[in-house]
Amino acid sequence: MDARLVELYVERGRLRERISMQRGELARELAPLAEALHGVDRARALFHRASLWVLAHPGVVAAVGVAVVIWKPRAVWRTARWGFLAWRNWAQWRTWVRAGLRVF
Repeated sequence: MDARLVELYVERGRLRERISMQRGELARELAPLAEALHGVDRARALFHRASLWVLAHPGVVAAVGVAVVIWKPRAVWRTARWGFLAWRNWAQWRTWVRAGLRVF
């Protein structure tokens, strides 16, 4: 084989090795940025799901809007908190019942 061609192949190997090291270094340095961007992606996905839910349930959104306008906002928050606590307790009770039924 031609000496010049062998020299080019050796140089090519060195360049590839250097490129590989630079890529690894770049990946390590950009890891915090990747974590931050992952958080942004999750927030975007959550916002997108929420907007789809709002479009699928316009009656609920309208009812909440009317409640806020008619009632005092503090009363709406109190009612929403009560509803959330009731839902959470119901879900917990349902889990307990299912777990208890599996035992028998």
